[in-house]
Amino acid sequence: MNNLLSALSAMTQGLGHVASIVLAALLIILGWLVIVNPALLAWIVGLILMLIGIAILAGVFAPAGRDR
Repeated sequence: MNNLLSALSAMTQGLGHVASIVLAALLIILGWLVIVNPALLAWIVGLILMLIGIAILAGVFAPAGRDR
């Protein structure tokens, strides 16, 4: 559990206070929705995998130097 908390803390260090609070609220809402309706878990995981794939493709096909 300590590793998870330290990873989340490291992830949010670059964000501002407002963005961290919004991210935490969204995670709490998603967690509550999954508890209430476990069938949503498959949809959420599928959407996350699709977004990761799109991010990888965007990183591969983006011209070097324009996004930095």
